[in-house]
Amino acid sequence: MSKMGTPVIQVTAVDADDPTVADHTSVVYQLRKGGEHFAIDSSGLIVTKSSDLDREMQVKYEVEVEAQDAKGLYGDSGTATVIITLQDINDNLPIFTQSKYSFAVPEDIRVGSPLGSLFVEDPDEPQNRQTKYSIVQGEYKDTFTIETDPTHNEGIIKPMKPLDYENIRQYSFTIEATDPTINLHHLSSTSKNTARIIINVTDVDEPPVFEQRFYHFQLRENQKKPLIGPVRAVDPDAARRSIRYSIRRTSDKGQFFGVTKQGNIYNEKELDREVYPWYNLTVEAKELDSRGNPTGKESIVQVHIEVLDENDNAPEFAQPYKPKVCENAAQGKLVVRISAIDKDITPQNVKFKFYLGTEDSNFTLTDNHDNTANITVKYGYFDRERAKVHHLPVLISDNGRPSLTGTSMLDVTICKCNERGEFTLCEEVAAQVGVSIQVLVTIFLCILTIAVIALLIFLRRRLRKQARALGKSVTEIHEQLVTYDEEGGGEMDTTSYDVSVLNSVRHGGAKPPRPVLEARTSLYPHVQKPPRHAPGVHGPGEMAAMIEVKKDEADHDGGGPPYDTLHIYGYEGAESIAESLSSLGTDSSDSDIDYDFLNDWGPRFKMLAELYGSDPQEELVY
Repeated sequence: MSKMGTPVIQVTAVDADDPTVADHTSVVYQLRKGGEHFAIDSSGLIVTKSSDLDREMQVKYEVEVEAQDAKGLYGDSGTATVIITLQDINDNLPIFTQSKYSFAVPEDIRVGSPLGSLFVEDPDEPQNRQTKYSIVQGEYKDTFTIETDPTHNEGIIKPMKPLDYENIRQYSFTIEATDPTINLHHLSSTSKNTARIIINVTDVDEPPVFEQRFYHFQLRENQKKPLIGPVRAVDPDAARRSIRYSIRRTSDKGQFFGVTKQGNIYNEKELDREVYPWYNLTVEAKELDSRGNPTGKESIVQVHIEVLDENDNAPEFAQPYKPKVCENAAQGKLVVRISAIDKDITPQNVKFKFYLGTEDSNFTLTDNHDNTANITVKYGYFDRERAKVHHLPVLISDNGRPSLTGTSMLDVTICKCNERGEFTLCEEVAAQVGVSIQVLVTIFLCILTIAVIALLIFLRRRLRKQARALGKSVTEIHEQLVTYDEEGGGEMDTTSYDVSVLNSVRHGGAKPPRPVLEARTSLYPHVQKPPRHAPGVHGPGEMAAMIEVKKDEADHDGGGPPYDTLHIYGYEGAESIAESLSSLGTDSSDSDIDYDFLNDWGPRFKMLAELYGSDPQEELVY
């Protein structure tokens, strides 16, 4: 929109006639088209003819200009077309697309999160659209804010405070849309553009809410109290469900505290302020359903427990003292000045009193009444031959309620000194060596572990040796000297077993066995039975002669096995279903004696007959 007579553009026409001829170069301008909105003067200036030009109605106008020479005569003329485009100005107010906006938002929406958008229409160009939204009526100006999106010129509603369904379920207010950059001179209407906003809050199952942001309780040390302080949490929902309290064990690693179903915190152990003066607990409140099961909604709160001091620690030396004194020190010589400290909270008016715990000493203690004391020589001269170190018990009392007294040991070393009083020879006070129970337990466990490891190594080596022994070949086992002098108890052939048949060679003038065999003790007790002779069995003399022959052959045979590989075999009982338990692997094919007669001796000599009368090519089976 513009005023009437506003210049638009200057047009100029040129005439090529001789300018010296009168009126040949003069030009007359007139509008042949567009004269209803624009006009042109004699100089060719186009101006607005009316003030109702509106860009929002029509953006472009086409004006046709005619230029004619020879004023008042019918000379030549020319035309030109002028395109006039109107520029936009901010002359329109934004208008709401709706007169009423309704939104539904959950009560747990985060503060500052968008909950809805407002839309307006503005016919001006985008650069002239700067809408401002504001709440003009209602009590919730501090609860909501409306921000303008510069890209889409829309209003975004955001909560500035947490919403609570149980407190307010609906918000209703009026908003206004304005443009602070609008040109009021061109504003056709000054009416305000408003809309009604209704925000409905929906219910959400919320976690419990503690009555306080944090809790602070105090408890005196060395006390067990059933109630240190209560914590309370409620279900903010209309259901008002029950709450279960618990303490996170990560905040109470020593498990000093507990909490009841009602939220009362108590201590299960006595506390020591000198160990931990503060305890910071994290208490959880979990929401329960009608069955007593957690719903998954929970909240936490910090509980700070301050342990108050009690006078439960006796005073002690402020530092470890190592005083020294010359053996020829004079009476009244200052040895050391001592002071005290207290692990309890020391008040400003604390007064420590010092006493010497023994009167039978060559030292004197003088209390300076400023929480210090002097140790001086009482008589003078010390005998290093009798004692090189004097142990003085010093009693220190405080003025607490009740007053406590502690005893600290002061070790004074007697030294040799030169003429200038300088120490020349002092014995160092041996540090008291103490081994705690924990150290002893640790040492015992180490020794026990080493013993178990050594036992395992020993057993492993023993098992390896047994495995090697069991892994020997049958030939190696048969080469060993085995004496079968007994029979296991309970066998059917016990009554038929008579080892005297083989042992009779010892009484028949045969060569006595070697001392090695005599010294070897049988693994089982020898059982001697009366000799029995079954019918058809030859006498023991023939058996003795046969064994003697075999022994002589073994003694004189350089290629055969040694003497200690001789095997002595007894009889098997006639009623036993087992045959001989042993066999000889020595080949007897080279012998000059025919042992086929052993087949005639009966079943007791069946194995010997097979051994000495078998085919040399047949392999023995063990």
